[in-house]
Amino acid sequence: MLPAIDTPAWICLVIALVAAVVALLARFVPIWRVVTISRIQEKEALMLDLPEGNAVPLVSVVVHAIVSEEALLAYLEKLMIQDYPNYEVIIVNEGGHEVSASLKERLNKLYPDNLYVTFIPPESHNLSRRKLAQTIGLKASKGEIVVTTCANCDIPSKSWLSLMMQPFFHEPAIEIVLGYSHIDFNNLSGSGKWFRQFDATLTACQWLGAAINKYPYRGDRYNLAFRRNLFFDHKGYSQSMHLMNGDDDLFVHEISNGDNTDVMISQDAILTYDWGESGNRVLAEMKNNYRFTSQLLPKLPFLRAGLGSTMQWVSLVAAIAGALFGLPQLLHVWIALGILILLYAAEIFIYRKAAKALGSVCLFWSIPLFLLWHPIDSMLTKNYSRRQRRRHFIFD
Repeated sequence: MLPAIDTPAWICLVIALVAAVVALLARFVPIWRVVTISRIQEKEALMLDLPEGNAVPLVSVVVHAIVSEEALLAYLEKLMIQDYPNYEVIIVNEGGHEVSASLKERLNKLYPDNLYVTFIPPESHNLSRRKLAQTIGLKASKGEIVVTTCANCDIPSKSWLSLMMQPFFHEPAIEIVLGYSHIDFNNLSGSGKWFRQFDATLTACQWLGAAINKYPYRGDRYNLAFRRNLFFDHKGYSQSMHLMNGDDDLFVHEISNGDNTDVMISQDAILTYDWGESGNRVLAEMKNNYRFTSQLLPKLPFLRAGLGSTMQWVSLVAAIAGALFGLPQLLHVWIALGILILLYAAEIFIYRKAAKALGSVCLFWSIPLFLLWHPIDSMLTKNYSRRQRRRHFIFD
């Protein structure tokens, strides 16, 4: 005979089931949007067809160069053979005037037609050098559309630039295309490298999924395209000039809306940036920086993600409580296990699809554990960011 439905065991199991459903809806619907759009764009990439020459708008690729001359030459070998028929490349070098003059002379011999080299003044210490580099590059640009990137990125295909331009052609109202890049995961080391990959992928799915759902609030500084006039109409980075960062998330939130923004996450359009042995440190710094600037962004996406993380714990605790309250009957134990197995199976399936689409590691049994640890890690990062608050500002 079954116990009454209002017993503590059944109440806990109902809570576990409801929490599991809410966790999936809050956390994994955005991830599934990424999977769906990736599939669509992969099929469209196979039918990629662009007009020739001046039938397409001139695109200015602004490259922040922070690598050696040899690495820059290797990077340009891939950038200068893009199949987009009408583009220019603007290299903003960190080396100062003398180094840049030598570099410019060498590069102009190799690429005399559509390459321009400039530099960041070495005395510009009290500014965000990345914002300064992109501002210099944009002022030198002539294209209707600008793509910002970095010379330590690996370009996977000669179709990268054409793919980034596709949303502009499909819908005339589009003014911003959010691309995606990720660190070379081979640069990561230590026991926590799998969680760091998981965290980076989960975070990317959150803002990409929001943009797909017509609620853009962040972009990717290494793979971002927008109409040039937007930058100057909004006075560049003036609203975040006092901050070291914000050139992608705060800037994108400022210029974007649900109607003028699209994403491009075809695999041939995803860039990988290489920081060598500094991978762990760079990824941690980027996470800390985004944690700080997220305070100035809309709260809804973060509240939704927080709700999903909370419901993970509620479902687990309620299922365990329901099983314990129902003892010695095993029915409650089996129901509790069934709820958790269905929840975790769905999460594993969806995450693996998204990880494959975004070029990340396809984890398996560790996913439920990482999801439970994720809110704890977020709190630790938030506390660290508060202690490091001054370093996010240009002037103390």
